[in-house]
Amino acid sequence: MKLSIFPPKLPAILSFFLAITLGLVPEITNPKSALSAEKIRLVYGMFNCSLSIETLETYATTGEITNEFKFYAKFLDDQTLMQLRHWLQKEFYRDRVSIYRYTKSNEGEKVLQEIGSVVSTHSQRNGFYAVRAAVIQAAGEGESWTILDVINEFPTENLQINTKELFKLKKFWKESKNASLEDRPSN
Repeated sequence: MKLSIFPPKLPAILSFFLAITLGLVPEITNPKSALSAEKIRLVYGMFNCSLSIETLETYATTGEITNEFKFYAKFLDDQTLMQLRHWLQKEFYRDRVSIYRYTKSNEGEKVLQEIGSVVSTHSQRNGFYAVRAAVIQAAGEGESWTILDVINEFPTENLQINTKELFKLKKFWKESKNASLEDRPSN
């Protein structure tokens, strides 16, 4: 006896498509990025090296400097390491619509161009569009979001950071410390 959840007179091809459709409902109603950053590629001139996103997540949540991260951490002083952890944990409270509108403003586009000169999909290409897409996507995932959420939404396997231009990003973080992006919305 053949067991089936479908009526016996339902054509086989229709049963197949119905089963596929039912199986895809959870993915359609709650889609996840098909591709997201797995590694951060640090570039300094001809020098290239990679760091896994998992290593950064471990450092952000536990403060543990894994074997993979030790190589990079030895080039940073304690204060810079603390700042890095702070920014990886920092929660932002703007929703997707607010972020989208901001990124379409002149000021928002300028900020994204600056960040895009540091963070990109590959060399010689500003990461403006990839950063914008990742931030908007991260902002839509919950009540708050972090830089790690943005990294996880980055639309390529590798997120490349031009370390020669990194001082621009540091300047942005310093200037934006009191910016409205960090503040909770007042309702």
